[in-house]
Amino acid sequence: MEWIQRWDKAGFRFLHQALHRDWLDPVFWALSYSGLGQVQAVGILLLALWPNTRRCVLPLLASLAVSGLALVPLAKTLVPRDRPSLLPWVHTQEPFQFHSFPSGHTTTSFAIAFVLLAVTRGTSKAWVGPWALVWATLVGVSRCYRGVHWPTDVVGGALLGLAGACVALLVFPRRDPQPSAQA
Repeated sequence: MEWIQRWDKAGFRFLHQALHRDWLDPVFWALSYSGLGQVQAVGILLLALWPNTRRCVLPLLASLAVSGLALVPLAKTLVPRDRPSLLPWVHTQEPFQFHSFPSGHTTTSFAIAFVLLAVTRGTSKAWVGPWALVWATLVGVSRCYRGVHWPTDVVGGALLGLAGACVALLVFPRRDPQPSAQA
């Protein structure tokens, strides 16, 4: 267990201190902001405006709800871990008082990314899923960069996001679009 803590501190120091550049601050702020559940919910609801993206709205909303409203609060209750922002050498860019594990931003981002990976697989939009995973990973990195999460909070969030996506896809399985009737 001690090696995990050493790895966590080393990874955090790299992402929070060694990677730090002033010009990256707004980039990681924007990435972090995109991981907020409220922002994600608005983005998902906007997908309902286009007929060809409507079929993914319910599984995406379900993954967001399961991961953000059930799994994250449960995990934060079960694992009362202090945030790295409490350490004296950490220059946090956003103060928090809640527990650190897991990263909620990362959890919901990965839940969305895994659903997108599943619902776009084998379609002309199959490229969306891998890019969504890149985005979710960058949201996780942003949480360490900004000084509010340990790397293992991010890894735990990614795994919980996968679980939330699986639950959502069980409730709302992928439906292949029906071919249009030709006259």
